[in-house]
Amino acid sequence: MTVVQYEWRGAFDNASLNALHAEGFGHAVDDTDWRGRLARHSLGWVCARRDGSLIGFVNVVWDGGSHAFLLDTVVGRGHRGAGV
Repeated sequence: MTVVQYEWRGAFDNASLNALHAEGFGHAVDDTDWRGRLARHSLGWVCARRDGSLIGFVNVVWDGGSHAFLLDTVVGRGHRGAGV
């Protein structure tokens, strides 16, 4: 297996994140505008990739001040238990 690469505020497309989110949380793929949502509500996010594919994601939400917390933490089923 290749190394997992992590990127703060990494580039992604909505379709890839919607597919990962559906797999990770066990629901049908939807058409959430993640890019728009993150632009409005996030301090940042981290994308995890292996061989160029999005395999993990976490959203760092903040209150506009000094508090931040994690939401939407998801790792693809085939990559769980591997430290991603």
